[in-house]
Amino acid sequence: MVKVSIVIPVYNAQDFIKDTITCALGQTYPYKEVIVIDDASTDETPAILEEFGDKIVYIRNEKNMERSFSRNRGVEVSTGDIVFFLDADDLWAEDYVETVVNNFDNCDIVYSFPRSLIDEKGRLLRTSKKRIPKDVGELIFSGMVGYPSASAFRKSVFLGYGDNVPREDWEIFIRAFLKGLRIKILDNNKVFIREHQKRTSRNPRFFTSTKKIYEEYKNVVPQLYRPYLTFHYAETAMRFGHLLEGWRALVSVLLERPSIMLNSRRLLSVLKRGFRIKFS
Repeated sequence: MVKVSIVIPVYNAQDFIKDTITCALGQTYPYKEVIVIDDASTDETPAILEEFGDKIVYIRNEKNMERSFSRNRGVEVSTGDIVFFLDADDLWAEDYVETVVNNFDNCDIVYSFPRSLIDEKGRLLRTSKKRIPKDVGELIFSGMVGYPSASAFRKSVFLGYGDNVPREDWEIFIRAFLKGLRIKILDNNKVFIREHQKRTSRNPRFFTSTKKIYEEYKNVVPQLYRPYLTFHYAETAMRFGHLLEGWRALVSVLLERPSIMLNSRRLLSVLKRGFRIKFS
């Protein structure tokens, strides 16, 4: 039986971390270890972690080093062949790990497309009905992957999360695809993402990091997928109020591949975000 490692980075998550660790320990897959990297929390997180005793591998950073460092450190000390990541505020179905392990044939990475959002009490808020493309490349360059809680890697090919890249969870999939790693997408609704005000996607840094990644990869992305990357950059710019920048990028997409707008989701996104009137 393949051994798996579950890496949980945590920083000041006293409201959620107990439920998250309990979820990891309660997975039906038996051959596992749970590694918690405490990024120098200053709340009650350390006391909560001590309650689990030797059920977890507990490592505390000497100072706050951010989530990429913590995830990578967790992989370094792991002993499993497959590494799972679980953010300190998210949850899984109890058979999530078992399902993913059973789908790890002939691939290097398994991503379980998350559809369910939960509130701060763990109650279901909504379930996404979004259609996802069958082409893994289109999915990745459209910015539709990334949640670490939905990501599992063979340790032997793990590339490491990039430092100082707020969208490091998306960027690692771009690198993996460009390096030819085999990526499988599951759509089984077994990952539950917690919705709250501190989510990265609500922060203006989400746009600046998207722009940084776009600028870094736009000239090395295969031509087939470049319009998807550019469109994602365009709609993100529009969402954060950078309309001129967004429209310039969108025009370049339309000149290269106008058929991309036949997708109703993309069309609605532009109609929703691309037209804003500001009154003084």
